Amino acid sequence: MFLKKIEMKGFKSFADHVVIHFDNPVTGIVGPNGCGKSNISDAIRWVLGEQSVKSMRGSQMTDVIFNGSEERRKVNLAEVTLFFNNDKKALNSDYEEVEVTRRLFRDTRESQYLINKTECRLRDIHDLVLDTGLGRDSLSIISQGTISHFAESKPQERRLVFEEAAGVSKYKKRKIESINKLERTKENMERMQDIVDEIGQQVTRLKRASKKAITYKELQSELQSVEVSVLVKEINDLSEALKVEQSNLNEFDAQLAQDETSVGVLDHDLESKRKELFELDQSIVKNQEKMMTYVKELSDLESRKVEIEERRKYTMQVGDIQARAKELKSQVFEAKLEFDDRLKRYDELKAELDLSNQSIERHNYTLARLKQEEYQMEANVRKTEQKMTFVQHRLDKPFESQMGVQVVMDNKKSLSGIHDAVGRLFTPHDKFEIAIQTALAGAMMHVVTEDDHSAVAAIEFLKRNRSGRATFIPLTAVRARSVYDDALLICQHDQGFMGVASDLVDHDECYLTLNRSLLGNVLVANTIDDANRLSKKLKKQFKIVTLEGDVIHKGGFMSGGYQRNNQTSILGLKKELEQLEEKLNELKEKESKHKHETRQLEQTIHLDNQKLMQTRISVAQLEPLLDVKKAKYLSLKNDFEELDFEVNEDEREDPHNNLISELNKMTMQRDELTNNLQLQRERRLKMGNDVQRQEQELRRVRKAMNDIASSRQACQITMTKHQTRLDTSFERLSGEYQMTYEYALENVYSKEASQEKHKVHSLRQEISRLGNVNLAAPEEYEEAKERHDFLTHQLKDLEESRNKLLAVIEEMDSIMIEQFEAMFNRVNEELPAVFVALFGGGSANLILEDPDDLLNTGVDINVQPPGKSVQNIRLFSGGEKSLIAISVLFAILKARHVPLCVFDEVEAALDQANVERLANYISDFSHDTQFIIITHRPGTMAQCDVLYGVTMPNKGVSSMLRVQLDEAIELKEDVK
Repeated sequence: MFLKKIEMKGFKSFADHVVIHFDNPVTGIVGPNGCGKSNISDAIRWVLGEQSVKSMRGSQMTDVIFNGSEERRKVNLAEVTLFFNNDKKALNSDYEEVEVTRRLFRDTRESQYLINKTECRLRDIHDLVLDTGLGRDSLSIISQGTISHFAESKPQERRLVFEEAAGVSKYKKRKIESINKLERTKENMERMQDIVDEIGQQVTRLKRASKKAITYKELQSELQSVEVSVLVKEINDLSEALKVEQSNLNEFDAQLAQDETSVGVLDHDLESKRKELFELDQSIVKNQEKMMTYVKELSDLESRKVEIEERRKYTMQVGDIQARAKELKSQVFEAKLEFDDRLKRYDELKAELDLSNQSIERHNYTLARLKQEEYQMEANVRKTEQKMTFVQHRLDKPFESQMGVQVVMDNKKSLSGIHDAVGRLFTPHDKFEIAIQTALAGAMMHVVTEDDHSAVAAIEFLKRNRSGRATFIPLTAVRARSVYDDALLICQHDQGFMGVASDLVDHDECYLTLNRSLLGNVLVANTIDDANRLSKKLKKQFKIVTLEGDVIHKGGFMSGGYQRNNQTSILGLKKELEQLEEKLNELKEKESKHKHETRQLEQTIHLDNQKLMQTRISVAQLEPLLDVKKAKYLSLKNDFEELDFEVNEDEREDPHNNLISELNKMTMQRDELTNNLQLQRERRLKMGNDVQRQEQELRRVRKAMNDIASSRQACQITMTKHQTRLDTSFERLSGEYQMTYEYALENVYSKEASQEKHKVHSLRQEISRLGNVNLAAPEEYEEAKERHDFLTHQLKDLEESRNKLLAVIEEMDSIMIEQFEAMFNRVNEELPAVFVALFGGGSANLILEDPDDLLNTGVDINVQPPGKSVQNIRLFSGGEKSLIAISVLFAILKARHVPLCVFDEVEAALDQANVERLANYISDFSHDTQFIIITHRPGTMAQCDVLYGVTMPNKGVSSMLRVQLDEAIELKEDVK
């Protein structure tokens, strides 16, 4: 048998698992109305791919799933399996047994198709039964409604049955697919032609743009070669000019510093001298007033002395020897007083002269020592300034050992998103410089960027210029780290703990996360012992650094020792620069005080020298006077001794001797005052000349300073211009051409091109005249041209495909015409005999509506039942229509073998005689075709080999019962 069995579960009224075996040629399915016997034919059609819900007598496909009853719950799955014997290869499969299964799930509405328990597509089911006579448009699976539909169908619709019988369905299906492909090909060709035309326009436009872009690139390349060389030369020239101007500026600064010092010294000296002049003028005025007093008093004393000398002269002329002896004795005494007075004054001057020499010698020694100390101080200041210049240079160029970092920092303006190196973003607290430097380690030289795109751009810049490597830290990539609270609590109770490294630096707010990332989990301890103890307490889970730069790493590894120079890092250099500035200020302050002390000592020595000179003059003036006084005293003494007259002491006493003493005293005071006035006047004259000379010098120095300041300002302006041009050149070099100076000098610079500065302007004008340029045009042109060529080739392929499809369609049309015509003729030959057998006489034949169009013509049936004139099938009664349709079916069965026919109450409209003739006719065909007949007509049942009874013992649930024929007849009689 072709169909061996059916297994159903949950399909419509068959809630339980049901198996129906088809072991005989004719199998009858019987049962009362509403018992579910027609569900068996529905099951066969459903498995074979029926998609019409209406054909399955439902409103939606899930209606085929058992929906429950009063006593049974609904199920979630409907499953039907057909078992076919394919040893004659009726089905399009290589297997001798074929199982076809269909499942439907209620919840998901998912439908599954299986062939031999392997999931497949609905299309595979259709291909399996294609041209077997089991198609949905054939009459192999028919019901009473199908018969009526065939009889009532239009000729064009009825044609489908003959196409199925002729085996042209597959060709028609392929033709439809080919036509669809042809339509799609046509649409694709039209669409592709539009695209080709559009791309052709683009290719033409891009070709012009490509030529323009190539010209632009050539000009730009030439411009780059020339302008880069010009820029390099300009940078060289400007750098040299800046060096010259910087040298001039340094000379101006040095000269200004020297002149400022001179002005300061002159101002201070002038101020002191003006004050001293004022005091000296005051003193001279007072001494002059005093001198007037002395002169008056001396005049009075001299007048008295003249009177006394006149009396003595008279006495010596007219007096006796006693009187003369007395007078002579008085003169001797007075001469003695004058001589002793001059001698005493001479000795005092000599002693003062010795003291002055000693003081000057002592002061000169002190001055020499001060000068030596001053030279040493100046040397220390110069040394400190030089060291500051070196440290400042290191701070300005801290990355000379890191070429990549230095290049990035030098080109910071032209590279977007570059912040700075880590070491310049953090400022450690006092005492923690070494600890923070040790904690950061190599990260000190890492460059902080805004994001990863900025870092990538900087790396590409370094690669392009072959300028070394650098490590970058994008701020968007850093994640904060910290010391957990329990560990921090342990640290806070240890006296050697100094703090978390992240809390010991100052920074901008935007670098908070960066700080926490680099230093947030680093601890700082006082000494290595404290660090070791703390590491053990924390189970060696954290990195700990000490104030001296020792480290205990996570896990317990240690590093440390003596550092020869702790000031090599950026942080150390900052601290060292601050210390040097403090030291320089102290040295300069000390130097200033020392110079002031030196100037005061020089002034003192100068005054001592003046005083010494005046003392020497006084001594020189006093020496001849002393000799005169001595000679006078000796002469008078000799005259008195020659007189040889004794004079009483009382007589010798002369009241006028006090006048001589006063006169000597007053004379000495006048001489001293005269000397002092002479010294003061000389000093006043010299100091006045010095002040005048210094004022002239001060005016000269200030004028020179103004000239130097003007020159310095001009130098600064020139340097600013040079620096601006230099910065502009650097920025153009790095910004416009993405080159460093070093790379351009080594790889691009041409001495000849650097002389063609005028060519830059002409090249730029040529580039400007090009207007807007699409630099991607050459690539776009190549892509568009390649695409245009490809699509043109594809269009040709589509044309070839279209021609092939047309040829295939034409070939299939020929095959379908041939097969359809052959089948039509065979059926038309068999129909009259079949019609006579089923009707008991009459005639019937098939008519083509349009014999000239065999591909599309409709098929009509003209019949002449016994005793009736020829009429169209649509004019007959329902029973006659059914019998005519059955006649056509058997004519098709005779023209072409069909392995299986399923009749679902097709004889319902026939009378008993026609039923019996139909049953007998079916029996004659059963040796070649398997019949499954769903019926309730005894005449049909009588011709069945086996009967299956469908019952519904429980309401809504069908079950199967296999019975013998006689039992079936009795069951049928009972049903009636």
